[in-house]
Amino acid sequence: MVLTMGLETYYGSTAWWKPRSKKLEIEIIEYGPNLLKFKVNGETHTLFNALRIELLNDKDVEFAAYKIEHPLFDRIEFVVRTKTSDPVDAIRKAVNRIRRCLSTMKKAFDKAMEAGVTNPPFVQENEWKEFLKRMNA
Repeated sequence: MVLTMGLETYYGSTAWWKPRSKKLEIEIIEYGPNLLKFKVNGETHTLFNALRIELLNDKDVEFAAYKIEHPLFDRIEFVVRTKTSDPVDAIRKAVNRIRRCLSTMKKAFDKAMEAGVTNPPFVQENEWKEFLKRMNA
């Protein structure tokens, strides 16, 4: 079984960022009550390292890992093994936690951009003023 999703579904809104144009294709290799193994064409570390880390934060996830088939190709193989729950549910929960984290980060980034360049707390005020003079010169 091969699932294909569009960029809007995969990345969310693309109004402010244009991702690669390659479609994400997922092929299920093995699926059981506590195991899911699938291949992904169109992505490597960017998405799946974050997913792996978030899955490993789940106490019910026993194992989560991926390997890249070859460094020149955007293809990975991903494996998730759970103790009691369905691995698809574990992935859905992990994706939702990643989305919340990214949403929080985007809000903090937008707030920082509105504030503009400010003096970092580890730089003394007089050093900061000198730095700004050099930058504006």
